[in-house]
Amino acid sequence: MKPLEEIDVFIFDTLTGILFDKVPEYKKIVEMGEDSFFSDRSTYLFMNEFATYLGGQIVADRTSPFVESSFDYINYIGQSHNCEIINIVHVGILEILYTEEGVDREWVKMNLSEKLQPYFKAWSNYYR
Repeated sequence: MKPLEEIDVFIFDTLTGILFDKVPEYKKIVEMGEDSFFSDRSTYLFMNEFATYLGGQIVADRTSPFVESSFDYINYIGQSHNCEIINIVHVGILEILYTEEGVDREWVKMNLSEKLQPYFKAWSNYYR
């Protein structure tokens, strides 16, 4: 395996491991799904898939334990000082939440850490 591919696999395994620890319900969803990007180890696509599902859950019941633990996860990995991790959060999760139909953007912003709020708000420059 090429060294850069090893880095990609390490990042994917680390982020999904933390996700499954913090949001065990999502692990069950992934295990039941046939079309998940989990088996491809495509970090951005997998996080897009997670964010899309989360967006639907926010619309359905933003007070659910799933939504709460998902934001704990997002804010936790958002503490990273690693530029790649922050970019994954920014593009892989926050952009999807910003563009998900029916999601209250102000509510999402209020539930993000201070560090992540500017990243989320920045999407307003691209989407109206």
